[in-house]
Parts: sequence; structure tokens; C-alpha cells
Amino acid sequence: MPRVRHAAARGIRAVVVATDNAGEAAACGVAAYGFGSLRDVVEHLDGRVRVAPCAVPPRAGEPRHEVDLADIAGQETPKRALEIAAAGGHNLLFVGPPGTGKTMLARALPSILPPLDDDEAIAASAIHSVAGLADPRHPILTARPFRAPHHTASHLALVGGGSPPRPGEASLAHCGALFLDEVAEFSPSVLDTLREPLEERAITISRAAGAATYPARFLLVAAMNPCPCGRYGDPALECRCLPEQVERYRGRLSGPLLDRIDLRAHVPRVPYERLRDEGRERSSEVRERVIGARERMRARTPTRVNADLTVAEVRRHCGVDGETEALLAEAVRARRLSARGYHRVLRVARTAADLAASDPVRGEDVALALLLRAEP
Repeated sequence: MPRVRHAAARGIRAVVVATDNAGEAAACGVAAYGFGSLRDVVEHLDGRVRVAPCAVPPRAGEPRHEVDLADIAGQETPKRALEIAAAGGHNLLFVGPPGTGKTMLARALPSILPPLDDDEAIAASAIHSVAGLADPRHPILTARPFRAPHHTASHLALVGGGSPPRPGEASLAHCGALFLDEVAEFSPSVLDTLREPLEERAITISRAAGAATYPARFLLVAAMNPCPCGRYGDPALECRCLPEQVERYRGRLSGPLLDRIDLRAHVPRVPYERLRDEGRERSSEVRERVIGARERMRARTPTRVNADLTVAEVRRHCGVDGETEALLAEAVRARRLSARGYHRVLRVARTAADLAASDPVRGEDVALALLLRAEP
């Protein structure tokens, strides 16, 4: 698909491809002729056998999501963080004891993400085509990718590489989400390879034969226990970890990587009474708010979500009143926020305001953004 798109952008209107790739090529808007051998190509060009161009394959139907937010009891603050992440493209970390629903929350994310637009669908599908993962019957993705590599994954599996270079999980998550469950179990050196794509939204792999750049604009969602035994801070169970063990465990997420995570939500145990609550909000309702917030973002910055606002755009679109500015100043001093952290708080506050259909960023939006940036 990338090669056909490149040709189409330069005026090529018909291409010859292998039979199995004809559907992918036709989806790029050109006349795609599929052949099983070069002999068949010659016979077609000589006019001895005429082959019709491949029809554009139909798109797959709407996917069925394995987890709906209504399946998750309680956890209102983590659900709110998940909604903000989906709307603004903000990276998110869930921290909590085992069994509290961190993984389930993350797997509910695809059910509230907005639909792919045409450009995003083609861009994401092209990466899957390069990796050999495109479905010949439905080569164009209809749902945002959700990739969840195991914590034993190498840096080649995560960000790509090899000879010839191949895209990794970070690129396969382009226009979607990358979920790292038990993120503290990943190798620190592997996690640090994500700093480039999180900042640049692309990955460049250099080899002796040349360099390849793959897009990697993804939403990072991670989950971890608060300590090796998972009981730190749990009022019901006693933690048996030594302080240095807790510090070493949390230190597996480096400061520069943690600084690029906008939202950090604690996921506590759910009381029995809340397990039987009825009337939980469904993903479809939350998704409508997310779509509305994205439309407001698109009206301001057509090519970017709030998580990607430049510093100049933050100043232009995330202004606050004097009282709220004083709250921010106190938080910066007390928490020793970096300049990056300060701007990320404002971006999250802007998303919270967009979800509430508010033009100005309100004090409550900033307070929520600060609450959701607590230390893990």
C-alpha cells in the first residue's frame, strides 16, 4: 500500500501487483491489476488475455468490542481519565493492586475511541500492509488499532528494526492505542525506546542499507502494580515490600518516560456494595462525548488533538483566569513540575473543557488535570 500510494500521489493511475495484493492496491484509488506470474502480465499487455482491474474490497463492518464501560463496576475516576485520554490523545497510566480492573479498563478503550477518518484508515492500513498483516478481504481498517505486546517483548518487537527494517508494535498502533500491561515488568531499556515515538510521533530505523521512517502516532496506555507484591497503599492488605524494593520497582519507569504520560490514575479495590450497582454509563454514551470533543478540537487545530498542541497553541487556546493561574503556580512549585509537565496539565485541562462543551478552560478543569497527574 505505501508504494501504490506513493505512485498514485505522482499521477500513476494503474498498477500491476501480485494477485493477493490487488485488493490493497485498489483501495488506494488506482486501477489495480492482479497477476499470478510475469507471463500473465505479458499476455495481458500483449492483448492475448485481458484481465479486469480488481474491485475495491468492501470495508468490514463495525467491530464488536470485548469490554464495555458498563461492565466495570465503580472506578469513576479511572473511567474519567480513560475518557479524557480517548478524547485528547493523552497518554495514560493505571496504578493499582492486582484484580482491581486495570486491564479491563484499558481493554474498554477501543469502545470509546472515535471512528477512523478516511486518511487515518489508509495510513493505519498501510502499516499493516507493510507488516504483512492486512486482511486481503478487508484491507482497510475500520477500527483503530489496539496493540498489546507481552512484557517479554524486545525493543525490535516494540519499535521495529531488523534487516530489512520492519515496523514494530508502536507503528502498528498508529492512529490507535498501544497497551503495556504490567509495564514495570518490561525491560527499562526497551521502555526507553518509546521516548522517540512519543515525542516525534514517528520512528526512524537506520541500517547499513538505508533508513526507514514509520509513523507512530499512538495513544499509550499502561498498567502496573504499586509495588512488587501489589499491596502498597491497599487498606485491606499489608504490603510486605521493603521501601527500597518499592522505589526500585517504580524506578523501572524512567523520569523522562513518566514525564510524557499526561494522566496517572489510581485504581482502588471496589467495595462489594458497588459491585451490584446498576445504571452504569455505557461506552456508546461516552463515545458520543469523545466525538463531540474531537470536533471542537478539529475546529481549532484541524490536524492535531489536544495532546499534540504546540506551546504557542497552548498559550492561545488554554488561557485561564487569575485564580486558576495561582492554583497552577502553587502546583508547579509544590510538585516541581517541569515546563513539559506544566504544558501537559494545560492540555489535559483543555480536553476536560472540550468534553464539557466549554470554550474557556475552567478552574475545575485544571484541578482535575492536576488530580490526574499525581505520582504513581
